[in-house]
Amino acid sequence: MSIFSIADVEIDMSRSVIIKGKQQTHIEPKVLKVLFVLAKQQNQVVTHQELMERVWQGTEVVPNALQRCIAILRKVLEDDAKNPKIIATHPRIGYRLIAQVSWHTPPKKSDTEEPDINAQRNVKKLSKQHYAVALLIIVALLSLFYWSSKAPVAHNGIAAKYTDLRQVTQTDAHETQAIFSPNSQYIVLNRYAGSCKSHLWAKHIETNKEIQLTANAGSFDGISFTPDGRELVFSQKSHCNTTNYSGDTPENRSSCWHIATIDFSLALSTPQTARLRHQCQADKLTNPKALTNHQYVYLQHQDGQNSIVLYDDLSKKNTIFYSAPEQYIYDFDYSAEQETFAVLSKDRQLNNVLVILNKHGTITSQNIIEPIEGLNSNAHFIARFEPQGKFLLALSNKALYQISLEGEITAIQTPLHNFVSVTKQPNSTRLLAVNGSKDIDIVNIDITKHEQSQNEIDLNQRRTAFNSFARTKAQERHAKFQPNGDKIAFISNRNGIDQLWLWHNGQATQLSHNASKTTISQFSWSPSGQQLAWVSGDSLKVTDLHGKTTAVNTAKPLSSVISWHKENQLLVLVNDPHPNALYQLDIQLNTLTPLNIRPVESAWLKNNMLFYSVSEGQVFKRTLNKANNTNTMPLPLINGKAFFIKDNFIYSADLETHMLNKYNLNGHFITAITRLEPTAWKVTDLNENKLLLEQFVAINQEVIFLEK
Repeated sequence: MSIFSIADVEIDMSRSVIIKGKQQTHIEPKVLKVLFVLAKQQNQVVTHQELMERVWQGTEVVPNALQRCIAILRKVLEDDAKNPKIIATHPRIGYRLIAQVSWHTPPKKSDTEEPDINAQRNVKKLSKQHYAVALLIIVALLSLFYWSSKAPVAHNGIAAKYTDLRQVTQTDAHETQAIFSPNSQYIVLNRYAGSCKSHLWAKHIETNKEIQLTANAGSFDGISFTPDGRELVFSQKSHCNTTNYSGDTPENRSSCWHIATIDFSLALSTPQTARLRHQCQADKLTNPKALTNHQYVYLQHQDGQNSIVLYDDLSKKNTIFYSAPEQYIYDFDYSAEQETFAVLSKDRQLNNVLVILNKHGTITSQNIIEPIEGLNSNAHFIARFEPQGKFLLALSNKALYQISLEGEITAIQTPLHNFVSVTKQPNSTRLLAVNGSKDIDIVNIDITKHEQSQNEIDLNQRRTAFNSFARTKAQERHAKFQPNGDKIAFISNRNGIDQLWLWHNGQATQLSHNASKTTISQFSWSPSGQQLAWVSGDSLKVTDLHGKTTAVNTAKPLSSVISWHKENQLLVLVNDPHPNALYQLDIQLNTLTPLNIRPVESAWLKNNMLFYSVSEGQVFKRTLNKANNTNTMPLPLINGKAFFIKDNFIYSADLETHMLNKYNLNGHFITAITRLEPTAWKVTDLNENKLLLEQFVAINQEVIFLEK
C-alpha cells in the first residue's frame, strides 16, 4: 500500500494511520481510501459517483457515507469547509484535493481493490483447523449481519430505520408539539383550543389518562422542562389574533411575547394559570429554555439580527448570550445533561452551520452540515437534543434526520413523513412525534352575493363556510386568476408533492412536474397570462400552459417568486442568508438587485411604488428606488396576512371582523365589500366580482410513537 504526504501530514495506507509529527491517528480504511482516490487525481474534481464506485465498489451503504468520510478527513486534517486549504467541495458534483501531494511510494491500482492473487494463493496453505476457525468466524459475522439488518440501530442508541407506529392521540383538536416528562411517565401536549389559542395537556403513558394543565387558553409555543423537571417553560403571545401596526416602532405593536412557566406537579392536580416570568417583548421571542439560578435563554430578532438572549429573572435584565453577525441564527437547543448549547445558522454561502457552545456561551466547535440527498441550499433544520445530549434529532422539509455534534447528518427511515415535531424517549429508541397535514380548499365566490355553503352533510363530508372547488383532503392554496384568460392556477399537494395546477371548465389539471419534493410557497402569472414562474428547490422555473418548463439560472438560489410585474421583471425572495430578502430579477439580463427589505411575505409594484408585507403581518409602502428608503410608510389598517392589490386598489380582510375591505393605495378605507368567515378569510385574488380565497377545512395533526 502507498505512503504519501499532504502538507505536514503523512498518510500510511497499509497501517490506516495519519501521522503528524509524533502523533499517530488511526482512521477507518474507507475514509483513507476516499483521501487516496482524491490524492491520485490531485486538483481534479472527483464526482460523488466515482468516489462511491472506487471506494465502496457497489457495496450498499448509508446515504451520507461519503459526506461522513469527508467530514472526518477535514477534522483530522484540520481543514475548514468554508475556507478550504486541503479538500474543496463542488456542490452536487464532488470533491477536489487542492493541497500538494508527495508520494513516498508510487500509487498502485490495486491499492483500492481487493488483495492480489498472491494473497489468494497463500490461503490455500491453510490447514483444516484454520479453515474450521475461519468458517466459524464467517458464520458468526453472517449471524451478526442478519440480526443487525433485522433491527438496524445507528450510533448513540437511535434506530436507523423505524417501521412501526402507534397512535397516541386521535382527537378533533390537533396537536402542535409533544414532549416526554423527565421521568417518561407523561407526555405533555400543546393542543388546539379554538381560534388561535391552545391548552397544555398531560397524558399518562400507562393509563392514557389526559389532564388539562393550563387554566386559561393562550397562544403557547416551544414547551420544555426546567433542568430539575419541576416546571414547564414556554413562550406566550399576548394577543394571538393581532397583526396590525399602529406606528412604525416595535413599541407600538399591539401584541408581544412573554416567557411563561407553570408548576408541572401542581398542574397535574389542578389547572394552573401561567406565570409570566418576563417583561412583554415587542420583538418575537422563540424557544425559551430554562437554565439554573432563575435564568432563561431564548432566540429573539433584534435590530435586523437574530441573537440568543439571556434573561435573569432575579435582576430582570436581558443580555446577549450569543450572536453571529456574519450568519443568520435560526434555531438552537440546550442540553441540561451536558450543559451544552447547539446553535444552527446559515452562512453567506447558505451552508447550514452547527455551533456548539459551553454553558458560558463560548464556542467549542463549529462545523458545516454537509447536505445529503433531498436537501438543497434553502434547507434548514429544527433540531433538538436527545435526552443525554449526545446528538440532535432534526426535521427538514418534514423529514427526519440525525445530526452528530460534529455536524454529520444521517437520514432516518420512517414509515411516513409530514412531521411537525419529534423527540426521543429517555433510555429507549422510541420516538414521540406530531405528524399530519392541513386540509385547505379554494373558494371562488361572487362578492355581490353573500354566498354560503349549500353542501349537505353525508358520510365523510364536512360542513364548510363556502362551497369549495377542486375539493380534496390535501392543501390547495394561493389561487390566482389568469391575466387575459379564464383559467385559475393554484398550488396543490394532492399527489403527495407540491405542484402547480390549472382549473378550467370545471376540471383540475396538473401543470408542473416538481421533482424536488420541496414546498412551492408562491408563484406568479406572467403579464400575458401565458406562463407561470415558480421555484423548485432553489431554482427558478418558467412553465407554459402546455406544461413545458424551462429552468432559469440565477446568480443566487431563490426561495420563491412573488410577482411578475413586467415582461422580464420579477420580484423574488432570496435567503441571503437572512430569509426572504426581496430582490428584483431581470430575466433577460439575468441580474438580481437587492431591495434591502427582509423578511418579506408578499409584494406588489404599482406606479413605481412598492407595497409589501412582512412576516408579522404589517404592510408598508415605499418607492422602488432602493437608494431612497427613508420614505417607507406603514399602512396600519391593512392585514398583511390577507391582502392583494387589484386595479389600483388594496383589498384586505380584517382578522378580527373577517370583513373584506377596500382601500386606496395610501391605505385609507373606502368601503366594506363582504363579510367572510373565521375559517375562510385568506383572500388571494379578484376578477371583476369573483373573489378567490383559501378555506381551512381541518388540521389533521396527531401524536404518534415511532418504534423499530
